[in-house]
Amino acid sequence: MSTLFTINACKSFGCRNLGQPTSTDYSWPDYRLGYPALHCRACGSYPPLFDEQQFRDWLSVHLSTFATEKGHFCPVCYGTKTICYGHNPQGSQRIQCRNCKKVWTPKQYQKEITPPEIIETVALLVPFQGASGGQKLYVLISFDALRGNILHLSTNYTQHQAGESLHYRYRGNAEPELHESNIVQRVDMREAQFLRRSQFDEIQYGSAALKRNAKGVILRPVITAHGHFRVLNILFPTVKTHVISHECFLRGAIITAWAELFRQQQGEIWFIEEEIADYTDNTPWRFQGKTYHGWWKKSVATLGSGQKS
Repeated sequence: MSTLFTINACKSFGCRNLGQPTSTDYSWPDYRLGYPALHCRACGSYPPLFDEQQFRDWLSVHLSTFATEKGHFCPVCYGTKTICYGHNPQGSQRIQCRNCKKVWTPKQYQKEITPPEIIETVALLVPFQGASGGQKLYVLISFDALRGNILHLSTNYTQHQAGESLHYRYRGNAEPELHESNIVQRVDMREAQFLRRSQFDEIQYGSAALKRNAKGVILRPVITAHGHFRVLNILFPTVKTHVISHECFLRGAIITAWAELFRQQQGEIWFIEEEIADYTDNTPWRFQGKTYHGWWKKSVATLGSGQKS
């Protein structure tokens, strides 16, 4: 069974149920942590529950729209094996899916991307013209960590309809930016922010309201992350190494999208926190120690070199 649309599943590395949509070990809803969760008895985890039907409805349109515009995979069956199939009357390239035989004309046809060995993903907050001043979008940019090529960009604005449970709701309590210069202390402070949330994936980053009568929806960043990494998984299903901004729900979205590799213990996720005072400093990095942090007791290796850490 395809797990492309799976979102309610165990997300614990090393658990036999990782990414599995069904298991006799599952029970839900469970409110032990104060929010509706899926309880996995095999590992004891409590990942937050989502409205799976609303997620499926949105994701299917999201994937089909991306495929129709870019031509990297089929907008019907999401297969990646395609052939060029002549041109339309305007001279644009047509594509045919080798699996389901769907024929379409991509709006922005792009030739095949060289598969990356490592995908790095950073999160940004970007101003936009919304209902009032100070509105921000949550943005994810993924690129080839070795070549530098941008692979995919997403924001939490969607032009598509989305169920209410997927909408971002700002409650007036944005998480403060962290400016601690000590990297290890900043990791601890960030982990503490995760624990103060109503649930781990419920980030409050600031106001994001569209203008009156504007089309579209502002999504919860966690939904954007799941959509973002499903696209990348279709394009690059064998990538084993991910480098990401220090955000727990990015981890959950990656480990769900590439669950088969992680169940086989073939996947790696690295969080990055850095402080660079001198970008001209080319002194080699040196290992300075290892510590463990947060709810998941994540291993943090500290590297330093002159004005960098």
